Amino acid sequence: MKTRYHEGIFYPEDKEELDSLIGDVIIDKTAKALILPHASLKSIAPLLREGFSYTKDKERVIILSPLHSHRAQGEKGFFFEGEILPSSKMFHLGAEIKEMYAEEEPGAEELIPFIEKYLKNKEWAVLYCDIKSSQESKRLASFLSDYNTPSTLFIVSTNLSPKCNKTEECEMWRESAKKALEEGKELLDKANKHIVSFCGVGITDALERLIPGGWKSVSDNKDETTAHSLLIKGGEN
Repeated sequence: MKTRYHEGIFYPEDKEELDSLIGDVIIDKTAKALILPHASLKSIAPLLREGFSYTKDKERVIILSPLHSHRAQGEKGFFFEGEILPSSKMFHLGAEIKEMYAEEEPGAEELIPFIEKYLKNKEWAVLYCDIKSSQESKRLASFLSDYNTPSTLFIVSTNLSPKCNKTEECEMWRESAKKALEEGKELLDKANKHIVSFCGVGITDALERLIPGGWKSVSDNKDETTAHSLLIKGGEN
């Protein structure tokens, strides 16, 4: 990630405007993993602020971002990293470097200002994932296992529905996703059977292998066309 590609588009470039959206959070709760949405920061800032109240005692953050356009044709891998952002605490996990995915996906980048404020001087990394099968899910879980420590927070950047034409459709997908995530079982299978439809389903399937126990629903943003929600895994509610 050589540069902040989505600054001024998905989140404000103006520091005062950005600071007003980031706000002030009391960090008094903890979790092993968060599900946070991606969209224009103006529409989801309250959920991101609430999510970062669950970062107590964390020393490292790993953001897991789905590839909405999927991996490029001919790619042998299915999870990638971008380049290091200069003058930051970003670090590499050891995956294949493909900067084009950092340029394509804004969800991880708009979380960086929150990390820089609420987890100042803590290490962070971004992994761009395109998980389509149980074998790929297992390999992602195995890759992340060395980083699964009490002081590491995983953040999945995902909405709980596709883009919908009607609010009722959006809420139907949200409730189906929340039920499946709370159960924490066979998430990829449920996606293949069209029981759920959300961009980070493969990532959450892998995290369930790494941190069993399902997710807890915390908050929703009642967007008319896309389901934005905050869920936590392995923490306080």
